[in-house]
Amino acid sequence: MKICSKCIINDKYPGISFNEDGACSLCVVQKKYKPIGENQFLNILQNAKNKATKYDALVPLSGGKDSTYILHLAVNVYNLNVVAMTYDNGLFSPIALENIQRAIEITKVKHVFCKPDKEVQKKIYRNTLLYSGDICGACDIGTKANIIKVAKNYSCPIILYGTSPLEEDSFVPDNIQDIVRFKYILRKYTDLTKKEINDFLIYPNLNLFLLSINKKLGKMAKEVKPLFYIKNPTDKEMGEIIAKELDWKEDKSKEYSKHFDCIAEPLTNYVRNKIYGYERRLCQYSNMIRRDEISREKALELYSNDDITSLPENYQNVLNYLNLTEKDLQTIINNQPLKFEKHTSQINRLFTRLMKIKQRIN
Repeated sequence: MKICSKCIINDKYPGISFNEDGACSLCVVQKKYKPIGENQFLNILQNAKNKATKYDALVPLSGGKDSTYILHLAVNVYNLNVVAMTYDNGLFSPIALENIQRAIEITKVKHVFCKPDKEVQKKIYRNTLLYSGDICGACDIGTKANIIKVAKNYSCPIILYGTSPLEEDSFVPDNIQDIVRFKYILRKYTDLTKKEINDFLIYPNLNLFLLSINKKLGKMAKEVKPLFYIKNPTDKEMGEIIAKELDWKEDKSKEYSKHFDCIAEPLTNYVRNKIYGYERRLCQYSNMIRRDEISREKALELYSNDDITSLPENYQNVLNYLNLTEKDLQTIINNQPLKFEKHTSQINRLFTRLMKIKQRIN
């Protein structure tokens, strides 16, 4: 396995190449990170306030670092009147739930806790993990549908996501959030009824084109990622800020604990490593190197301590929750990349290509 001489990405990453100095193509083309600009973000917020009837924005809150920081920014920095919402994915860590409770008590914002049908949710998680090797896509689909619904119910003109630039390049090549692909897997491998699937999806026929049109028409909230507009603190500084402002607590078992809000995260990283040869931690550490947050040596130390190639300590708890066996785990890691790509939405594929063309023109 070839590893980049500047970051720690390896040659399993899709489309990666290396120059004569051993630097990967992501590092070669990497420019100094430059936010879009706070003035543009302030314009978005002002437009939202002009449209708002009561609430200026919706903030999805998982109890993790990024989403809690966004809540802090929205309330304490930009003085927005917000609704916070949490989607119960059934896999919250106790620390994350405590973080959510303290953040809500301190900010005194309206909070909506969305609870899906637990048995349907577990069946969906079990079968998407078992037959596609992924659980995150199903969780993301359920979460996003509820975010859209809550934003609509409370007439929030914008949704402020905690997606961070550190997470760029950290995704798998499969379109795990494609609803057509999602429904195909469930129809093929579960006994869930069409109604149960549609109730979980809330918007079962939504695609990227319809979502874009609905946002332009004002029927659905505009999606905004503040951390791409403003200068970000380092990951460590972000944790210190929200610890001070919102009494946020971190998972002390690891020096770097992004996504600790989900107890399945260590297992999903292990599975991704087995299937793809890389996983989100590898990508995020590499992005931290490119942004000069940590040295390559420190990233290698952190990654070694994560021990991604070994089963995490809590893996059996996750398997038991989803009614999976050790034999099922072997089936999971034997899934092949892009297994269901021919069952993805044609409209989504076309829309994505058009957006990439538009970006290149711009």
